[in-house]
Amino acid sequence: MAEWLTLSGIRPVLLVLVAVLAWVVTRYAFRNFRLDPRRRAFVTKLVGCLLAVFILIVSNNLIVFFAAWMAISLQLHSLLMFYPERDRAVLAAHKKFILARCSETFLGTAFIIMYLTTGSLQLDTALQQFGTAPTHLSQHIAALCLVMAALIKCAQLPLHGWLIQVVEAPTPVSALLHAGIINLGGFLLLATVPLWSNSAPAVWLLCLVSAASCCFAALIMATRISIKVRLAWSTSAQMGLMLLEIGLGYYDLALLHLVAHSVYKAHAFLSVSEVAIIKQPQARSLWRIGVVFIAFQGIIAAACWWFLGNPKWLPSALLAMALTTLWMNLHQKLLRIAVSALTVVVYLLLGALAHQIIEPQPPFSNVWLEPAVTLMFNAFAFTYWLVHHTPSHRLSQRWFITLNAGLYLDEWLTRLVLWLWPSHPIHYYQRQGRIQRERHS
Repeated sequence: MAEWLTLSGIRPVLLVLVAVLAWVVTRYAFRNFRLDPRRRAFVTKLVGCLLAVFILIVSNNLIVFFAAWMAISLQLHSLLMFYPERDRAVLAAHKKFILARCSETFLGTAFIIMYLTTGSLQLDTALQQFGTAPTHLSQHIAALCLVMAALIKCAQLPLHGWLIQVVEAPTPVSALLHAGIINLGGFLLLATVPLWSNSAPAVWLLCLVSAASCCFAALIMATRISIKVRLAWSTSAQMGLMLLEIGLGYYDLALLHLVAHSVYKAHAFLSVSEVAIIKQPQARSLWRIGVVFIAFQGIIAAACWWFLGNPKWLPSALLAMALTTLWMNLHQKLLRIAVSALTVVVYLLLGALAHQIIEPQPPFSNVWLEPAVTLMFNAFAFTYWLVHHTPSHRLSQRWFITLNAGLYLDEWLTRLVLWLWPSHPIHYYQRQGRIQRERHS
């Protein structure tokens, strides 16, 4: 049994996180469905999904890991289809079902290659052999498959549409999905760093796709009015940022991001009914924002270079964005300085704590990758502030129309999915929903 289970690395932290989320979401669901005659069925499916998550986190066997990965997806599908009379929920679940099978195909292919190469079904043994052996073609293929499985699981563009549309599902399902299940792509990569971190094609694919997804999803989020839809786009953007941090080797920052995002999204979805209105942003000078942002970024990068010998381009840009936002929203100078200093101190303390928890891993080193991604984030920052704070600008209005349509990416994916697998299952679930309503009426 010891060979099948492991508590190494980040697993104890994730177990505690999942346990807390499971208690909160299950308790909320039990009270939320108190008048629904199918409450027991819903809670049973919810607990089954959570149990599969626990097994996945502690599994050290490739077969058990893959079985738990598939079980989570199937249980989630039954939860998404709990109200089959909702057309948008059925369509989202239909697309999710197909994409989940694609993710499982990539993950299964990677595990088969790992077993054939190492001859071991133990995850830690196989990863240890990959970490000490020279990189070869089979490792590149396995690494690319793992990256693709994680990108699909984390709903990265253009495979994101199902995540936006499953807001039709019950609120506990949304909280479970956005706070827990969607983070499993990041857990997969953090648990298999020795395999994919030495593969340049896999790292470049991971970083470029996740960076583009993060930037575009955040821009699209700023154009949405519905609170749940904004939260869904925010999840896609946050997952892109987490995967980017993993790809660039900031594993401690990614772990901190994973935990913080899970707690925040669980609270956001479970308390979404209490949100009254979204405040409109105030018009501000884009040049002033840009000067503050560039100044913060330069100061932080120089400090990292002086004390750590590494400018840490991406963390510097992210921290500069946060500090710039604080300076825009706070008016008193002393308050700005105090809150900015507190933000930096908390970030350093939490980062040091995450660094102690996560196992040290050699990151993929490339002199061009991180600066290129940082330039992309600088372009994103200025575009976001242009659309957000200067809505009357002609360029902002053009961008707003395209972004509000989600870059038309999901429409193409929906047509492709329905062409590959027509919507007969959708009609079936709708008929099942009508039968259930007649039984309970």
